[in-house]
Amino acid sequence: WYQRRVREAVVSTQSTGSSGINAEYGGISCIDLTFVGPYYTYHTEFDNYHYLSNYADPDMNATKSVAEVAAVVLFELANERTVPLSATSYAKYVSDTVLNSRLKTDLAEEDIDSEILEKAIRKFVANAEEYEKSRPKFEDQKRMHMELRRYNDQMLQMERSSSTITVFRADPRIDTCYFAPSVLDSYSGSVFPGLFDAVVMAKDSNDPAHWNEVKKQLTIATW
Repeated sequence: WYQRRVREAVVSTQSTGSSGINAEYGGISCIDLTFVGPYYTYHTEFDNYHYLSNYADPDMNATKSVAEVAAVVLFELANERTVPLSATSYAKYVSDTVLNSRLKTDLAEEDIDSEILEKAIRKFVANAEEYEKSRPKFEDQKRMHMELRRYNDQMLQMERSSSTITVFRADPRIDTCYFAPSVLDSYSGSVFPGLFDAVVMAKDSNDPAHWNEVKKQLTIATW
């Protein structure tokens, strides 16, 4: 964080390896607190406390610093009047990822209309921008507590809206329609894993019936 001079939260998909896959399956937001620098024993039999405390991080100074930063971040989050995360950044990341991909082209080649998804994304971004415009008035200490709680709850519900009981057939553990693991890449997440994975699987298959799963995932993503 210090070296990168981060000025605001950056929204992105997270790694879905052994470090964060459980959070991704549940659609749980995470904060990335990562060591900067080489760590040569990662995922080897030498990746243990002895190596960390004697060679990689002598006296555990860096580990202690990360823990202290995490404690401060959690304290500040708990004391902010409004949740200090940008709904606009969240929505625009989803929008940019989808609209800059080959998804529209792939769907068009199978005569599947992607306009319903594009329309839903545009509405999502517009609503997020409208939400952020109302933030300043809630910074006023005189605002009613119930109004403030309602505003913060909207941020919470925005993320929960992605939860779905309709699972992707390729991985029934996924219960969120975006920001979840891809079944085709065990080390990275995806904005709409069910939809993007279904398209790849359909393209790799000679069975036209696989495109029915794409249509299903498209419906789930825009519901």
